[in-house]
Amino acid sequence: MPSVIPLLNGYSLTSDQGNPAFCSVQLVESGDERVLFDFGHVGRRRKLLTALKDLALEPPDITKVVVSHGHWDHLQNADLFRDAEVFIHPAELRNLADPPATDFGTPPWANAILADLKLRETGEGDEVIHGVTVIELPGHTPGSIGLLVSGDTVLAADAVPTLDVLRSRKASGRPYDREQADASVERVAKLADVVYPGHDRAIRGFEYTEDATPLEFRVP
Repeated sequence: MPSVIPLLNGYSLTSDQGNPAFCSVQLVESGDERVLFDFGHVGRRRKLLTALKDLALEPPDITKVVVSHGHWDHLQNADLFRDAEVFIHPAELRNLADPPATDFGTPPWANAILADLKLRETGEGDEVIHGVTVIELPGHTPGSIGLLVSGDTVLAADAVPTLDVLRSRKASGRPYDREQADASVERVAKLADVVYPGHDRAIRGFEYTEDATPLEFRVP
C-alpha cells in the first residue's frame, strides 16, 4: 500500500520584496520503494535533509524522484539525489532549455541543475511505482505533472497551489496557458478525494485534513 508522507509543508507567502516560495515536498513509499515529489529550493536544503534523517533516510535511499515542473522553488535541491531516476515531462525539459524571458520562475540557469542526473521522460499514465502514476496537469508550465496515488489522491504541485484555487476552480498567478491551467484545476477537483497542493496543507473534500500523519491507501 502506498503512503504519502509530507516532508516539507508548502506555504503561500508574499512580501514587498518578492515571494519566499516555500513549496510542498512529499515522500511516497510502497514497500521498499521510495519516491520524492519535488525538492524545494536551496534555502530549505538543510530542512529537507533533516526531514529525511527523521525518517532514518538519506538521499541515496530515494530511488526515484519526480519533477512537477521546472520553477526554481521546486527544482533547486534535485542535485541531492544523484543516484535516483528523475521523472520529468519532455515539454518541461524543452521549456527548461529555452525558457521565455517572461517566466521569472524558470531562470536560464535552471536547466543546469539537472546536468548529470539520470533523466527519464514521462507522461500521462506512466507508473512510477505500484499504485502511483503520472498525470499531466499543464498550464502553469507546459509540462507540469502530478502524481495519482491509488486512484483518488493527487500530488498536484502548482497546478493546484492552494485550497482557494481548488475551491474556485481557477488557476492563480500567471500561467503559461490560462485555459489549460484552469482545466488542470478542474481535473484535480473531479478526480481527487485528497489533494496535496504546491503551497498549502493537504486537503480532503475541499477542506484541510485534520492532521499531517501519513495516509495509507489500498492498491487493487
